[in-house]
Amino acid sequence: MAAGLASCGKSDSGGTGSGAGQSSGTERAAADAALAEVKKHWTKGAEGWMTARNSGSSYAPVRFIRQFRELTVDGVRSADLSESDRMNGLEWAGEVSFKQAPCREAGDQGILLDGLANVTTFRQRGRWTQWVDFQPEPVQIQKVKATGKSTRTPGSFGETFPDPRTLVTRA
Repeated sequence: MAAGLASCGKSDSGGTGSGAGQSSGTERAAADAALAEVKKHWTKGAEGWMTARNSGSSYAPVRFIRQFRELTVDGVRSADLSESDRMNGLEWAGEVSFKQAPCREAGDQGILLDGLANVTTFRQRGRWTQWVDFQPEPVQIQKVKATGKSTRTPGSFGETFPDPRTLVTRA
């Protein structure tokens, strides 16, 4: 499986989970691959899932923590494969979407969710922003015959497991 962009959602268990009604084993495998990618770049804490981000450059980094209350697969959508896709070893392609969930950020100054939320909220170093409901992009998944599973991580998905002490101070 190859993963592309990511998204978020909610499960009854309060952690990661897959959406109901997956229609095939391949779609279930795609959902599992997306969740495995979540666990590589997000860490579960008492208040939700966190990842470290940098929206700046190596010369002028803008580092912050993004936290979603819950991350859960909402659904899987298959894409049509061409003859060339099949000849190149693709068995399946599609995207895994996640449910909308509360999200917040803390760290270097900037606009919450890069201005994509339905409100304009600014991060202030040392404190969390307000929670806002947000649904990022889905994860693109491909099943490749010859290589089995491989993962490509997008920059918008998350970079490393965060150390909240570096970006957030609790009062």
